Amino acid sequence: MSTLLERDLDQLTCDAYNDDPTRVRRVARLMPKDDAFDQATVMLKAMADPVRARILYALTQEPLCVCELATLLGMSLPAVSHHLKLLTTAGMLRVRKQGKFTCYYLRDEHQGTTLGALLADLTRLGESTR
Repeated sequence: MSTLLERDLDQLTCDAYNDDPTRVRRVARLMPKDDAFDQATVMLKAMADPVRARILYALTQEPLCVCELATLLGMSLPAVSHHLKLLTTAGMLRVRKQGKFTCYYLRDEHQGTTLGALLADLTRLGESTR
C-alpha cells in the first residue's frame, strides 16, 4: 500500500463534492503496493519508443537474435543491441544463448499476449484517426 495510504483505512474519507465519502476507502483497499507501480512505470518507459515497440511486437511472434532483429528493422547491430539491453534491464525480455547466437524472448507468454493485444489495439486506433 502506498506510503500515503498507510494510515488507518477506516479513517479515509472525502468530505468534498461527492455523495459517497467512503468511495476513496474502497479504492484504497484495492490499490497495489508501490513497487507494482514502480515496475509498471519502468516497463512502460521501456516500451515508449517506436523501435522498442517494434522489437517487442516482433518477439510476440517468435524469439529472434540481434542480427535477425537488425535485418527486420533495417538498423545496425549496435543500435538494436542498445534497445535490447534497455528492454532486458526493464525485465521484459529473457536471453538465451544458442550456440554462438543470443536469442531474445519475451519474459513470459502472458506478456506476449498482452503486448500483442495492446499493439493491435493501438494499430486499429491509429488507422481510425487517419
